[in-house]
Amino acid sequence: MPPNGTTVTAVRHNDGVKTAFFGTVFLLVTIAMGSPARAAFAPPHHNGPRAHSLTIGTAYLPPSAYDKTFGSHNWAFAAKYLDVALTGPRNASELHGAGLGTAMYLDVHQCSSKSGPGPNEYPAPDCGDWPASAFYTQDGYADRTLTVSYNNRIVQRLGNPGSPELQARARASIDGALREGRFDLVQFDDATTPDEWWSIVCNGIGMFEPWGYDCASAPGGKAHRPWSSRFSVESWKTGVSALAEKSPIPAVFNGLQGYAGDGKPAAIADVVAKTPNAWGAICDTCFYGLGAVPKNPAQWTGPLLESRLNGSLRVVGAGKNVIVVNHEVTDPGARARGLADVMLFYDADRVWRWDGACGDHSHIPVCPEAALTFYKPYGSYPGSTAALRDGNGNYVREFAECFENARPLGPCAAVVNPDRSASHPRPALRNAYAHTLTIAGDGLCACYGDSGSVAVNGPRMPENIPAAAGFVAFR
Repeated sequence: MPPNGTTVTAVRHNDGVKTAFFGTVFLLVTIAMGSPARAAFAPPHHNGPRAHSLTIGTAYLPPSAYDKTFGSHNWAFAAKYLDVALTGPRNASELHGAGLGTAMYLDVHQCSSKSGPGPNEYPAPDCGDWPASAFYTQDGYADRTLTVSYNNRIVQRLGNPGSPELQARARASIDGALREGRFDLVQFDDATTPDEWWSIVCNGIGMFEPWGYDCASAPGGKAHRPWSSRFSVESWKTGVSALAEKSPIPAVFNGLQGYAGDGKPAAIADVVAKTPNAWGAICDTCFYGLGAVPKNPAQWTGPLLESRLNGSLRVVGAGKNVIVVNHEVTDPGARARGLADVMLFYDADRVWRWDGACGDHSHIPVCPEAALTFYKPYGSYPGSTAALRDGNGNYVREFAECFENARPLGPCAAVVNPDRSASHPRPALRNAYAHTLTIAGDGLCACYGDSGSVAVNGPRMPENIPAAAGFVAFR
């Protein structure tokens, strides 16, 4: 949890604690787009390659914590590695003075309260006194709000983004934050439909049992599709679009990880692509999963991988931004595999890293592989995974110019086998590649106890790409 009195974005960790959304210490969210009536915030212009990919992190710790490292008043040092911070009013002015953009956090889609059953010490906003009209409710029972809990401690009410009451209160929360500090972006958390929610939904508030959140004890028991007559995917999309359009600052929505089991991209992808004031979308733990060593290959194979890639391609192809979150995966091999996935939809000006798993000592959570940037991909930007698939079933994308810390490396390629069980022959590529990426350490900033590096002279890709494997290849 962030310090008392701050507004936070939320992430899911294995320990089940809802904490600051954009990493454990920093968020970099550079705001590149907005509707013509709103001020836009863009990353610094680069005539040549960037020194690192666009990055994101949070800045919620007390000044004393930063004083022990780079100094709470020396944000310019951190700005060498970060572009934007998700923060509260306390640090916003200093961050802006150092050249960082700032973002605020709201969760009206799965909102919580500081009081009542399953309280959240840091709700943002506190929706405990909101009327039932702001939420999805069980049909025939106007007071039975649909609820979930991801961590068996906090009750979250499923907000109805199409509700005028919810839209008005979301706008009031943004206006209140802007009176206290300068923010360039608002991040809406949990922007997934009930169909895309990965756990149970209750009609009313259930009880917390050792085995989890118990709907049997809720007044209306366990909820099932179609959830509520107030809900439809299209009305949800219209409501989320209205949230963005009514915001005085550009909006980014956390929801590309959502999956309804139908093979389609998350609903938020279409909303962000079509809504002028939607700056981008977040893919939370996509391509990485959770835990120091990922244990669920479904995260990076099959229909789930295809859904997340197609959603990311949809958003970036529409000229918007995608933020990829790695909360916990420190294993270098898994991170190299994740980077191969990200390269399939990469755009140096629109794809962002949130490396919460890295930089624990320096409070600059950016992994060393962020030093790699990729330019001049061969061919047009892919519209879907169909444009990435080779004749052997691999996903492949090549770049004519690749860099490490702006140092030219020549061409490079990403090769991913999306099959969970079968190997695929190595693809025929435009260039010959004798090496693959290897990663060491967990800090782009070699400072304050962190260290890390990348090497582009690793072993050649095998003749057959193993199931669920991915490689970044160099000459």
